[in-house]
Amino acid sequence: MTLKELSHDEQLALVALTEVAIISDRTITDNEIEQVEVIADELGEETFHLLADEAEQRFPDRATLKTFLKTITNPEARELIVGTVLAETLADTLPHEQAVFMDWLAGEWDVPVKVEPAP
Repeated sequence: MTLKELSHDEQLALVALTEVAIISDRTITDNEIEQVEVIADELGEETFHLLADEAEQRFPDRATLKTFLKTITNPEARELIVGTVLAETLADTLPHEQAVFMDWLAGEWDVPVKVEPAP
């Protein structure tokens, strides 16, 4: 499944989560900009911007977004969205070469990324 194959609501969830991930630390790094550009390129610039505008209007706070996210039920779409957003948020955590390699490995081994809550 690709980002273009996501339904409108699934794409909206992705873009809304992308915005949350970027603004969470109140700084935007070059890596984050690159990740957003990749998403925008795959969805199409116009589609991405329309979705960003819709997300801004529909989700004035995280509680509203969380309620909406519960409506996304397709497991394959959920996995793609989470993986995409995690790649974006972790882009500054690992050096680029390591991040690219680990992304390749997860894809090659078909290993879903799971984040365990802190105890």
